[in-house]
Amino acid sequence: MTDIKICDWLMDNADAPIRYRIARELLKDEQTSKKIEPELLENPNVVKWLPNIQGEVACHGCLDTCFENVIPKLVQLGLHGGLPKIKDSINNYIENGIKNVNNFCPEEPPYRSDFWSILIANFISMADVKIKLISKYMSDSLNEMYNFTKHGDYDIYLNEEEKSKLPGIPKKWWEKKVIKPELLKEYGFGYPMIYDIAGLYRLYDLKNPEVDKKIDNIISYISTDEFHSKIQDGYGICVEKEYARYHGMGWDPKYPGWFDVADYIETKNIKFKNNGNVPKLLFFAQNVSKYPVALKTKWFGDLLKYFEKYKTDNGTYIFPKEWLKESPGYAVQGHHISFGENRRKKNWCEIESTFYVHLLQQNI
Repeated sequence: MTDIKICDWLMDNADAPIRYRIARELLKDEQTSKKIEPELLENPNVVKWLPNIQGEVACHGCLDTCFENVIPKLVQLGLHGGLPKIKDSINNYIENGIKNVNNFCPEEPPYRSDFWSILIANFISMADVKIKLISKYMSDSLNEMYNFTKHGDYDIYLNEEEKSKLPGIPKKWWEKKVIKPELLKEYGFGYPMIYDIAGLYRLYDLKNPEVDKKIDNIISYISTDEFHSKIQDGYGICVEKEYARYHGMGWDPKYPGWFDVADYIETKNIKFKNNGNVPKLLFFAQNVSKYPVALKTKWFGDLLKYFEKYKTDNGTYIFPKEWLKESPGYAVQGHHISFGENRRKKNWCEIESTFYVHLLQQNI
């Protein structure tokens, strides 16, 4: 099928979330998207998830009621900052739900010294909600990441001798690398995180060549063999030296299966710490494909080539159903990758798989 016929087929077969996203994002058809909007807001999946952002919301965690899972899921279902229910809920969250708003506007660098601010700001950006405080933070955050990544330095850890001099490292983290405290002091968490991949691309909307250059540099930093071989999974741990406190750093933005995407997909073990977590790959690919640098990688080309195995004679795609299953957990780990199709429909998997591939192709 041609792109137009794929869109027509999806518009004829899909539920409201996918039809709304096709009309609004791919066809840029405002009139049609407005017609679908009431049906979207009545969709059972939207009705289930929307209240999770309207009450008192935790920021970080694996529950469906945590901010870092609610926002990506709502965006996956087609919701965005142009809808009053989303805009008002997030504004309310900023005004009443964040106790440390000052962390978004520190008086001096490093700006990326607060993990929660990075997470919250990027997901608000992902949802395309315009808030001056968040826009300023995203700009400061961009500059700090750029200042770190422009040097192309992947030597971010203490050596074993330096690590051995640190007191009281918890036993569970003995095998983890320790990020150099001087890097944290100068750049904060200047290295990109998976949360940045989710929200940073919105800064392309500024149409500012200097901003685009900085974004591209940051994505180039993570799109190398060196990043994937030298950076420990999860980045390792960081230390507050004066208090001898240690923190797990959080999720790195490595390309799942960077060195061999087919091997990664075909690995049977789907536990998070091992290869083969295809839903995590799908979440990552959907987000990183919004960056031109990522589209030029061998990884991305190999991924699209691999997906051709699941192409039907009609030009649609049918992935294994377990790739798109909905389950409790972290959105960035692929737990909420489905597009909300009614699972009682015989062709739900074909619809979601086809839309997924079409999204990637449209980003090209």
